[in-house]
Amino acid sequence: MPKQTKSNKMDRTIQKNGQLKKEIALLIPFIKYPWKDFTLTEIKELTKNKSHHYVFEALDKFAQKIIKKEMRGNTNIYKLNERTQILDYFIMGELSIKEKSTHLPIKVIQQIQEKIKEAHYTFIVTGSYAQNKQKANSDLDIAIIIPNEKSKKPFEIALKEGELTIPEVHGFVFTEEEFYQMLINNEFNFGKECAKN
Repeated sequence: MPKQTKSNKMDRTIQKNGQLKKEIALLIPFIKYPWKDFTLTEIKELTKNKSHHYVFEALDKFAQKIIKKEMRGNTNIYKLNERTQILDYFIMGELSIKEKSTHLPIKVIQQIQEKIKEAHYTFIVTGSYAQNKQKANSDLDIAIIIPNEKSKKPFEIALKEGELTIPEVHGFVFTEEEFYQMLINNEFNFGKECAKN
């Protein structure tokens, strides 16, 4: 039996990480549209993955905890398991999205995030930049969602400084409850625009 070298172990680790990254990319539709149900064919199309077997196997693996799988007629339907505690996959999926989002003004986003000293918040880029339809004079639309008990002030100060950047930042701060109320409201509003983007 050949002796395992450090290099062989490293190659296998890189291969496993590459495989995991490919599988996590299949979660991107669930991150972008967390309220939506998908068929296997839709996931293949949205992720530009041609292998039916590969997508089926990977989704089956995720269906144990991260997503729900149910039969409707003869079709498997996949949707986000809203009770999942495994958010690391979604963070990795979001990173996968960001890696492909070269159109975003990352320096401006980092500049705002560096001004925020709080650890727990959700940072959403919305509007034309989220859809990759921005023009030279487009604002960078941002929503920050904070826990209900937090003060909005430090977040608003960080966003205010973004008004002096190029592109200019147009931002809002919402508590989780305020954002939730916007999502369940029947009228179109900024919260629904964020979810759509």
